[in-house]
Amino acid sequence: MKILIYSYNDKIGDGLQKITFIQQIKKFYPNSTITYTTTNTTTLKKYLNPLVSGLVDEFIEHNEIQSSFIKLFKSNSIFENKYYDLIIDLQKVVLRTLNLKKIKHGKFISATANFLFSNIKNNLNLSFKKIYIEQFYFNLLCLIQNKKNIQIPNIELPKNYDTEMMIDFSNKNIAIAPGAGDEDRNWGFENYFEIALFLRSKGFNVFFFLGPQEKKYLNKCLENNFICPEWKNDQLISDNISFVMSLAKKMNLLLCNDAGTSWMFQFAGVKCIKIFGNTDKKKFSRPGFAEGIQTSDYGYNLKNFPIDLYKKKLVNYLNII
Repeated sequence: MKILIYSYNDKIGDGLQKITFIQQIKKFYPNSTITYTTTNTTTLKKYLNPLVSGLVDEFIEHNEIQSSFIKLFKSNSIFENKYYDLIIDLQKVVLRTLNLKKIKHGKFISATANFLFSNIKNNLNLSFKKIYIEQFYFNLLCLIQNKKNIQIPNIELPKNYDTEMMIDFSNKNIAIAPGAGDEDRNWGFENYFEIALFLRSKGFNVFFFLGPQEKKYLNKCLENNFICPEWKNDQLISDNISFVMSLAKKMNLLLCNDAGTSWMFQFAGVKCIKIFGNTDKKKFSRPGFAEGIQTSDYGYNLKNFPIDLYKKKLVNYLNII
């Protein structure tokens, strides 16, 4: 069986939200050949690849599937001679869906326009609006299998022994990830640094998780005796996703923006407090693993959300867990 899975574009968080879906698809169709394709790029091809190794057989990026009326009347040179038994559309933009459907196929599933273009219909009356995005993917899987309530499993994480001796787990371990791929999702390093000092004064062990873009904060963290476990001798120890997620498992809580690192922790089974500006906390918080602070609920935008109010929310959450 040949399966084609389509997504428009995958940054780290987008890719991580699809891991359990891909793992489950392969369990239902163990002898299938899976092709994963994107209009732009996907982090599943490189950075997240250890999590789908052996599951996805082929990646096709820049696939000419666009939101374009003109493209409807042109052949797609990439897929011109390809056929798939099943095509799964993971987005809902009409013109992209129509361009995707031109690829030769047996069955086609898409939630676009309330399944108007899909030959697998929503006969189970599942929700596909304003729901957590991972649940959206699993609802598609329910329809493909014609089964209700296929549960979202924990992500299957490759064993990484490099982290075993680095940090001991403690319920006093709190991680802070101050970065964000988009600046409009970033509350600000200085805010998080003040929160780190506050937590230390309360007896917590604070660890800063800094990506390559946050290297400029490394010296300040180290000079103030905060551990940055991904770094050694001014260099990242590893860019392997399983290494980062194994480190995450040593933490009891993460404080973060709505960014890729938050998904690494959530899928590693670690609870997070995520602060949201323009993005939707319901859609981008993994149920059971993320407590969202929607700044607009308090009359603020992300950049001017008060530290004192954040501390109050944080203390209340710490008292609960």
